[in-house]
Amino acid sequence: MVTYVLGAGASLHAGYPLACNLGEALREWIYRTKPVNDDSRIYIDLLIKLYGGLGNLEEILTDLDECLPGSRAATLPTHIQPYLLPNFRESIREFFNDLRERPARLHLYKRLARERVRVGDVIITFNYDTACERQLKQACLWEIGDGYGFSIDLDAPPPSKVKVLKLHGSTNWFGQMFGGSRGSSQGSDVYGPRPVIFFRADFEFFGYPTELRDRLASADEATGHSVMIMPTLHKRFGREWEPFWNDLWGQAGSALAASEKIVIIGYGMASVDEKARELMLQESNRDAHIAIFCGGKSTAICNEFKSRGFRRVETHPEGCFEDFLSH
Repeated sequence: MVTYVLGAGASLHAGYPLACNLGEALREWIYRTKPVNDDSRIYIDLLIKLYGGLGNLEEILTDLDECLPGSRAATLPTHIQPYLLPNFRESIREFFNDLRERPARLHLYKRLARERVRVGDVIITFNYDTACERQLKQACLWEIGDGYGFSIDLDAPPPSKVKVLKLHGSTNWFGQMFGGSRGSSQGSDVYGPRPVIFFRADFEFFGYPTELRDRLASADEATGHSVMIMPTLHKRFGREWEPFWNDLWGQAGSALAASEKIVIIGYGMASVDEKARELMLQESNRDAHIAIFCGGKSTAICNEFKSRGFRRVETHPEGCFEDFLSH
C-alpha cells in the first residue's frame, strides 16, 4: 500500500494558492467579485486596516481566534469580532468553489490518479480543495459514499477503492447545528456525528446525478457552516466533533503505519503544524520507502525523517509534483 501526503504545493497546478499567498489571493477575489457593501468586503477592509495587509495570514487568524488582552483583535468592536473568522472561512469556500470551475494549468492530479494511485492506496491531504478526489472519481477509484473515511447515507455510489483523508476539512463539508433544526441539544449532538455534503453543486462537481443527496443534511443552510480547520498557529478541532476528528486522524495514522511507501508532495511540514508533524514522524512505518517532493524544503524534510530513524528516505532537491510523476 502507498500513502500519498499532499500539501498546498500539490494543488498549486490546479490554480489554488499556497498558504503564504492565501490572504492576498482571497482579498483580490473578494474585491473583484463582491460589492463594496458586502460583509466579506467590509470585513476584509477592516482586517487590512488593522493589520496592514494579509501577508502573514496565520498570525492574523491566530490573533482573531485567541483575542488575547492587549492584542489587535481585542481592539475590535465586540459586535464584529466573533463574525470575522466564520466569514473568512465561508469566503474561502466560495473562493475555492470559484477556482474549481476554471481549467487547471496542468493535469497533475489526473496523471496521479491514472498513472500512480492503485486500489487500496490512501491519500492524506491538508488541502481544502476537491481537485484531487474529482480526478480519482473520474479514474473510477474514489466514491463519495465512504471515500472520505466516513460513511455518507447514500444509495447509489459503490464502495470507494481508495480513501482521501482530509485532515483539515474540505470545502464541501458542511456542519449543521441540530440536524438543521433550530431546537436545542447538548454536547457533541449539536453538530451530529459527522459533516454532511449539503450543496447539490458539490455532488455535481464529481459527476453524480443531480438528485443525489446526503440524507443527514436538512434543507436549512442557515444553521450550518463550512467544516475547515483555519490555518491558525494553534489549530482548533472543536469539542463538538472531537470523536470525528480523532477517528479521521487515527485512520491516517493507521495508513502511514501500514504503508510500504509514503510519498510526500508539496507539504512543507512547518514547525507550527505540530499535530501533523507528530502524525508523520511518529506514526509512519520506519521500514517504508519515503519519497519527498516538496521543492526547496525537500532536503530539510529528508534529514528530519532520517534523524527520527527512517532508513529508506529518498529526496529530490527542488523536486516537485511533476518530478514525482516523471520519476
